[in-house]
Amino acid sequence: MKPRDDQLEQWRAAAEAKLWKKMDERGMTREGGWRVNEFTRDTRGGMEVVVRPVHLWHESPYDLEYVVWVSEGDIESSSAPQPLRRDAAPRH
Repeated sequence: MKPRDDQLEQWRAAAEAKLWKKMDERGMTREGGWRVNEFTRDTRGGMEVVVRPVHLWHESPYDLEYVVWVSEGDIESSSAPQPLRRDAAPRH
């Protein structure tokens, strides 16, 4: 791995560890069927690596996710969950 790849993996792993801690505080355990889903989103000037809880039968909380931002020159992570906006009315 390149140094930048190592740095990204460290940030991603830290975000996942923080997410599992918050999930455990809410009773969302591995034993209970909870998993962590990871995906990327393109953004202006870079991309985001998003880690969120997922379960086959239970709805995932809208206010629990961690994001690692990757831009041309930097890698940084949110230190608090960034809620998804599900309260907005759908567009038609």
